[in-house]
Amino acid sequence: MKKILFVLLLIGLTGALLAYNSLANTDNFMAAKVNPAAMGVGNSGGFTFLGNYDKDGFSEEDYSLIIGGNNFTYILDQYGRSSSHRLAIFSSMAELSPNLYFGTSWDWNNKHFKDGKLSESILFRPADFLSIGAVMNDVFNDERNYGLGVAVRPIFFDSKWTDRLTVSADMNYDGEEFSKPVAGLQTEILDGVKLGGSYNMEDETFGIDFGISFGNFGIGSSVSADTENEFSHGQYYLSASDKAFRTFIGKKKNYFLDYELKGEIMEKNPVQKIGPFKIVMSKGKTLSDIIEDIEKLKEDENVKGLVFKSGNFAAGFAQRTELKNALLDFKSSGKKIVFYYEGISGANYAFAASVADEIYLNPIGSIDLKGISVNIPYFKNLLDTLGIDVVNLKSHDYKTAGNSISEDHMTDAERETYEALLEDIYNEIVMMIEEGRGEKLTKPVQQLIDEGPYWNANKALELGLIDGVIYEDQLEKEIKNKYQSGKIVEKYHNNAATTKWSKSKKDNIALIYAVGNIHSGEGIPGKSIGSETTAKAIKKARENKTVKGIIIRVNSGGGSALASDVIAREVELCKTGKNKKPVIVSMGGVAASGGYYIAAFADKIIAQPTTITGSIGVIGIFPVFERLYEKIHVNWDTVKKGKHADFGSTHRQITAGEKKIAEDAIQHFYDRFISIVAEGRNLPKDDVHKIAQGRVWTGKQAFERGLIDALGGMDLAVKEMKILADLENEVKLVEFEGDDSDMTFTLGMKASSVIPEGLKTVWEFGTKMKKLDGENYLMILPVKPEIK
Repeated sequence: MKKILFVLLLIGLTGALLAYNSLANTDNFMAAKVNPAAMGVGNSGGFTFLGNYDKDGFSEEDYSLIIGGNNFTYILDQYGRSSSHRLAIFSSMAELSPNLYFGTSWDWNNKHFKDGKLSESILFRPADFLSIGAVMNDVFNDERNYGLGVAVRPIFFDSKWTDRLTVSADMNYDGEEFSKPVAGLQTEILDGVKLGGSYNMEDETFGIDFGISFGNFGIGSSVSADTENEFSHGQYYLSASDKAFRTFIGKKKNYFLDYELKGEIMEKNPVQKIGPFKIVMSKGKTLSDIIEDIEKLKEDENVKGLVFKSGNFAAGFAQRTELKNALLDFKSSGKKIVFYYEGISGANYAFAASVADEIYLNPIGSIDLKGISVNIPYFKNLLDTLGIDVVNLKSHDYKTAGNSISEDHMTDAERETYEALLEDIYNEIVMMIEEGRGEKLTKPVQQLIDEGPYWNANKALELGLIDGVIYEDQLEKEIKNKYQSGKIVEKYHNNAATTKWSKSKKDNIALIYAVGNIHSGEGIPGKSIGSETTAKAIKKARENKTVKGIIIRVNSGGGSALASDVIAREVELCKTGKNKKPVIVSMGGVAASGGYYIAAFADKIIAQPTTITGSIGVIGIFPVFERLYEKIHVNWDTVKKGKHADFGSTHRQITAGEKKIAEDAIQHFYDRFISIVAEGRNLPKDDVHKIAQGRVWTGKQAFERGLIDALGGMDLAVKEMKILADLENEVKLVEFEGDDSDMTFTLGMKASSVIPEGLKTVWEFGTKMKKLDGENYLMILPVKPEIK
């Protein structure tokens, strides 16, 4: 007997499993078994194996498997040849309280799923010192029974110890009388070291538990006694959790995290809907994911700094600005940032220079710092050779979105637009490098750009562009010598389990992504903006009583004039219709033409200095294949009733009368466009016309002309929303979509990634036109400048 208890004690010292599990206190992997509502706390995800033992030893036939997901858990309890099953889900009752959770479970034996039993549960934690849990078992049975649990944490301890001592009491009610309570005590004397016990007043029996947590992994046991207070039975477990619980074992301190910053950084991962499923078609973290990570790392006292190895990534310059600001905030806590490159592009160098404490380069690495340019292919002569004509009607000369297929060279208006854009962006690049490395550089930034690129790493070092020439395997030693730091850690495991019971109340702000080309119908989240789904998302947010305001994140060069107007109307209704709510538009890298149209009615518009916006104008594209059909010997005949019945047909040229109809329509759409902007921005219509006419502006230029209200990113949008909506609590961003499907899977790459660079303009334009489904009148941005 003594030998068995000694073995049990040793096992118990490696885990933490209460001999008795309180309805109010159990929120780990046992939550689905004890009180499914407690799954809402967020600590129950992962995989657990539970085994049983008694006086005769360990049982090979009796065990349990617990598989926990984001919002559901499956439990298998095996007893010899018989088995019981449980499916448990939870829902948060945030509209009532951020600390109220509701759980549901379905239990069945063997294969008799339809004959299962429904149970309901609730957990309420109004304060860090009080938790109340309750269950109703077998809801549809007249002989249902109930459980009630209360747990408290003494408030006389300081904040460090408040969550390390818990006293609980649970009792059952069978419909006629209450049972005597089970009292429990749980302590955590050191990080992850738990000692607890329980006393069942009904049976007059004791239970004890000891335990140690290993972060994301745990093993352990519990012991229960019989009425004679001798060992009766126990359980042991092996558990892998997606959350890290406190532990005193293996903590890494004072380290640099190797953070991977590669590939294309998206506003929102593109998603393809297939039936009830959503398939993520793009790899990597989104901009908001990265910023959230940086904020978390800033608060982690074990992280001394970040290392970015060969961190060449693709993003718009406005997105780079948001990342730069997040990293500068990270450094404000005294932490360091180091970059190591084998080769670095110009835009990535400017980014690294603006935030890095040190930049290191491989001995034969290079810096492709040489400035920025716009390179656009023109296909008029090719199309002419093929026998294809393109009628490109536009409201003004500066509305040049269709020029690459209708012209044989860059027009004066185009050149003027791009020169103004590049001037602002170039100045931003120079400023970033000067602010980050000004004291280290041996020459003015403009001169260094003009003398680039740099294929000699030692030359770059002499000029002060970098801080050292080393191999990657030497980086850790350099960091240790310079910052007295420990190792470079490749993976960050600090998705910490929640120990606080009470969450402060937060006000819900709807976040709606408008990313991609604008078209009618259903959109693809993160890839295209469908008028039907986007307008539906805005309407859902407006009508949701828990939502205090709406932030629309726009990253779009425009598209269909009709679809843009449908979305803009829904934004307007947030100001003039029922359930009025403030709307703020946060512009990403691009929010131009139709992308600006849908923003015009917002209460405030915020953009980065390098956001590309404006392009207030309209074009009409009419492709004509008449000469091509003649070349390939295809003859067309037409029978029609109505003079313009075949207007827009590709087999013939448009007539002068038809061209006049199209031009009048374009001017009508343009007049409506500037009227919408004038109304939304509270500007005289004539003033809007002066800064419209298809002209493209940077965010800085747009701010100077009154087209936007402030320069900044999503963080500023949130701050401004708190003021507009008069919010006293912290803000919780809740994403709204017009599509209600929640089942999401991740998959591969974008098709355009295999398209040759020189043909991407044609590919992208063709993709946009396909989505527009034959619409001729467009509010669309010209080609964006590539910054590499």
